[in-house]
Amino acid sequence: MPLNDPDSLHEAIQVALAAGDFETAEQMSGPLGQGIIAELTAAAPAGRVALFELRIGQLREHLSLARVLRAHLASQLQDNTAACLYQAASGRDHSWRFDA
Repeated sequence: MPLNDPDSLHEAIQVALAAGDFETAEQMSGPLGQGIIAELTAAAPAGRVALFELRIGQLREHLSLARVLRAHLASQLQDNTAACLYQAASGRDHSWRFDA
């Protein structure tokens, strides 16, 4: 994957978010921004608006997916916390489980 190719980075971020790998997705956001800036700078003036709209739409997809996954993880955390409150501290089943 080219380091500054917005299309490849968009796909890689989607994969990372879908896997719950927020750290990797965040690390790719810098190169994605740089790639978008370079792409917009190089684009013909007539095509900049459409390109900008495309990239903003992709960023909205990332944000939406991240919000949904974080809400899901927060719900699991809440469920696990509630379950642990009713377990004896020395119980064998005193563990947490998360599914991204």
